[in-house]
Amino acid sequence: MARLAGKVALVTGGAKGIGFAIAELFASEGASVALAARTIEQASAAAARIGGDVLPVALDTTVDAQWHEAIAAVDRHWGRLNVLVNCAGVTVGASLAETDDANWNHHMDVNLRGPFMGCRAALGLMKRDGAAGSIVNISSAFGVRVTPGFAAYSISKAGLNALTRVLALECAAQQLPIRVNAVIPGGIETEMFEEELRRTGMERDKAYALYARIHPMGRIGKPAEVAEAALWLASDASSFTTGVELAVDGGSTIRA
Repeated sequence: MARLAGKVALVTGGAKGIGFAIAELFASEGASVALAARTIEQASAAAARIGGDVLPVALDTTVDAQWHEAIAAVDRHWGRLNVLVNCAGVTVGASLAETDDANWNHHMDVNLRGPFMGCRAALGLMKRDGAAGSIVNISSAFGVRVTPGFAAYSISKAGLNALTRVLALECAAQQLPIRVNAVIPGGIETEMFEEELRRTGMERDKAYALYARIHPMGRIGKPAEVAEAALWLASDASSFTTGVELAVDGGSTIRA
């Protein structure tokens, strides 16, 4: 039986990488999916690859007005929202001393402020009909086990983990049937990972070997593996789970 049958989900960062894998899996499990990307062209191309009941949505997650427009589009199309996945993110490595204001603000805007505005904008529609809801924030192992050289990224993801716990408790305190959880990916083979390698000039084979060594399971992960965790948190199978940080990291956050 489809695990998300009858549910409506909004997935940010849906044009590629983990976001696309989540949108694709959700659709295959019966969900109606609003696939959000920075431009309508990116969203439409990704939606066409999936097919079915997928609505492309243009959404710059750093702009509050665009969040409200995206939520309104979901409301017009389906009249409800059951699942929000905050997946849009950025990473540009730099030590704290090397982090300029632009680097800092970019990470905080996309990785923390964006999900904050998304949760705030989505809550009204999610709780309107009283149905069970789920917010899934895609964080990072670097937000749990902070890493030198990725200062702003690590701090922004640690903040996202705190946002997850705060909102989980607030929803529970108000007796809202909305659960809030985070997925904590380790190194994942995505376009963003490849872009960071190109930016730093690190050889691909050496980078993959390095990341394999810091994961006790001896490899980096796949987007589909993160998507499966997001699916469980979005589904009714996790109905008594809120405020958790579910690691999909090959053991990297618990390594000695």
